[in-house]
Amino acid sequence: MKSPVDPLKVAQFENMRATLTLQAAIKEANRCLLCYDAPCSADCPAGTDPGKFIRQLKFYNYKGAARTIRNNNILGNVCAHICPVEKLCEKACSIKALEDPINIGGLQGFAIEYASQAGIEAMDRSKKTSGKIAVVGGGPAGIGCASALAKLDYDVCIFERSQEAGGVPRWNIPEFRLPAEALAHDIENLLSQGVEFRYNTDVQSEEAVTKLLEDGYEAIFISTGLSRAFALDLLDGYTNSIDYITFLHKAKFDRESLDLKNKNVAVIGGGSVAIDSAVSAKACGAAKVYLISLEHLSELPADIEEIKLARLMNIIFKSGSQITGLTAENKRISRLQGIEIAWKEAGKFSPENARPIAGTEFSMLADLVIQAIGTRPGLEIKHFAKGLKTQGKGTITVNDRFETSIPGIFAGGDVVNGGATVVQAVGEGKNAAESIDNYLSMRRNK
Repeated sequence: MKSPVDPLKVAQFENMRATLTLQAAIKEANRCLLCYDAPCSADCPAGTDPGKFIRQLKFYNYKGAARTIRNNNILGNVCAHICPVEKLCEKACSIKALEDPINIGGLQGFAIEYASQAGIEAMDRSKKTSGKIAVVGGGPAGIGCASALAKLDYDVCIFERSQEAGGVPRWNIPEFRLPAEALAHDIENLLSQGVEFRYNTDVQSEEAVTKLLEDGYEAIFISTGLSRAFALDLLDGYTNSIDYITFLHKAKFDRESLDLKNKNVAVIGGGSVAIDSAVSAKACGAAKVYLISLEHLSELPADIEEIKLARLMNIIFKSGSQITGLTAENKRISRLQGIEIAWKEAGKFSPENARPIAGTEFSMLADLVIQAIGTRPGLEIKHFAKGLKTQGKGTITVNDRFETSIPGIFAGGDVVNGGATVVQAVGEGKNAAESIDNYLSMRRNK
């Protein structure tokens, strides 16, 4: 069973859940059925192998469980806090036929914290004898790829445009969901493998990636994520309408500047980042926070746990609704107007498929409007290399081996999949590392 969320900690941007005690962890691990082909392990995109580490916990091998987690998933501590387990490993848990699934995220967090306090040896350092690889982007996919390559004794350098690594977990996920020390712990493990970081380094000049190949890097992995937020034309140009990336960054590092005490906030969107924005606004002192989404409540793309958190924090859901107009003065929005919608075609969640329902019009006061309706890759993608193919909203085109249209250049994570989970990004980074190794081995054996 999961430990309850403490709303007071959320309001103070502190870790909303206490770590499992030793007694609670033993009790939870002992509920495991020890499945031979553990379905929970099969459903982890990063291959964290919860079936194995829970077995180790059940037989009191706590450090061994932590080794299994970190060796399989370099962001194991991060994922213990934010992974949507109810859609992945816990959903597949065999004991669900009898009772609640095993609290896999809680056990993962316990194992890591126990081993950290008890002392655990550093990860094996890369011998750096297999060749030089450049990773562009220090988010989850890049970190996952770099760690996997280091295990294969590659000399890996991550080029990161910011002053710190971590990507979305570092800059946008609120600390009540992801404590800063969790990411710091995982980055420390990566550094112990001998992976190098070059911070404040933009790789976006013309032919920048191909120049890295000329500089002696044998392969490149692009994992720059998504950095440009989508916006509604209706809200363009208003001073109190911002995107979720800007808002979550401010809420995490400069929340005093938001000045939301006793204000009304409207968040447009129904995904995880919309929930994070809404709950963060409430924690910053907002009087009322509305979550306005085209999707109806049962269709929201946000995780179940996140929706429960929003309810706990008294977020007002306006699901199945569409913004149609606004009232403003001096480029500041004061009120939003909207209408409830039904779908013309079931299962197609887009504005074009929405049919307004006459007589359901509504309006709400809004001191701040946060748009959380999706993101796309930055414009730098166009300058990485001549001939690099993209598709749709600017994501990089790859094959099933994460190879781009240019030999020696690979890509993965959000810049390819258009936005998914941290655990999927880590898994894609690991799989890309295997493809890079195979590519270089075949090239050398020609």
